[in-house]
Amino acid sequence: MFEFIKKLFGNAKYNVYSCGPNSFAELLKQFDEPPKEKTQQDIIRDYQVKETVTALEVDMLKMEPTSFYRGSQSWYDRDGNKCFDWVNCAIRPEVIYCSYGKN
Repeated sequence: MFEFIKKLFGNAKYNVYSCGPNSFAELLKQFDEPPKEKTQQDIIRDYQVKETVTALEVDMLKMEPTSFYRGSQSWYDRDGNKCFDWVNCAIRPEVIYCSYGKN
């Protein structure tokens, strides 16, 4: 594939170079190598990307409409009878996203 691209752009005014595996054997060789150790800059960059994507997700969810549904409520009165009633509920999508895994 690289040779095809090299021929295709051989007369171009810029350099064509390969980065990554050029053959299936080179690709398989990469799987045998130990995983790359993350540097401090890699860890910081990954954290910044995660925070940015999370903030973007919350902003996108704020644009979604509110979800309305009917829930139920049950309680026992003084005589020990179980009472049951319907309750109208509304919830914003970002509340579900921000609260996931916190209870």
